[in-house]
Amino acid sequence: MNYFFTLIREAKEREEEKEFTKAFNLYTQSEQHTQSQASLIKIKAKKAWCLHSVGNPKETDSLFQEILASFPKAPLSTVVYSKYLIKTKRYKAAKNLLAKGIEEFPTYLENYLILASLLKDTERSEEAIEILKLALSQDELTRARGIDRKDIWAELGSLYFSRGDFNSSLACLKKSLKMSRAEDFLHYDVLSLCYLELEDPDNALKSIHYFLEYRGEIDPDILLILARAQCRLGLIDEAAQNLIQAYSYEDSLSLKAHDFIDFAPLLRNGFFTTLENIEWEDE
Repeated sequence: MNYFFTLIREAKEREEEKEFTKAFNLYTQSEQHTQSQASLIKIKAKKAWCLHSVGNPKETDSLFQEILASFPKAPLSTVVYSKYLIKTKRYKAAKNLLAKGIEEFPTYLENYLILASLLKDTERSEEAIEILKLALSQDELTRARGIDRKDIWAELGSLYFSRGDFNSSLACLKKSLKMSRAEDFLHYDVLSLCYLELEDPDNALKSIHYFLEYRGEIDPDILLILARAQCRLGLIDEAAQNLIQAYSYEDSLSLKAHDFIDFAPLLRNGFFTTLENIEWEDE
């Protein structure tokens, strides 16, 4: 077993140094020293990527097809091949393969996640939403890379937000939050934006304060959300200070047209005339 790991480490080193033929041979040698199905699939996928890197696309596809044929009951086979198809921009083939994988292995989470990500990246967010909802409809799901149901609810909330369905977004994000420890929740900023869109500045301000408390990541975008909530609640001086801080990052500030509504009191009192580089973006 130690020899197996030695071979794998050396193969990865050769791969990082772009010595793909040597890496391929080492991966081939390592196959003789393991009976783990998952390890064999990953090694063969590594070999396929080595073939791709030296310009052998036919051999690469052939090896990935061999993985599917050799391990038909292993959902990981679908995962490794679909990632290659996506990398080589064969999106339709990847979508079909992942859809088949979901049909054959309905409890295997990673197929849902990869397909949803592919659909989102190709501007088919409505289909991505349906895939995530299908995943959540399963009674049991295998965890993938530390991802579980709370993360699916959060991603679903982000997708709904991007489509302008703020009520659905808020509902999904709140479900994710209930399933998380407060300090581990990563989406207080989107949650705050949802509350702003739904005319609830009190909860918007609470949510962005939670973000600052637990994440501690202050940047212009976060400061703008904070300032928007403060302006809506009449905290004009505090909002102005946060806008000045946001401005100081690059001596400029880019605001969207709908921010006019939130920052109306600051527009009226001439605050923005004190800042030279303000850009108002169209929605």
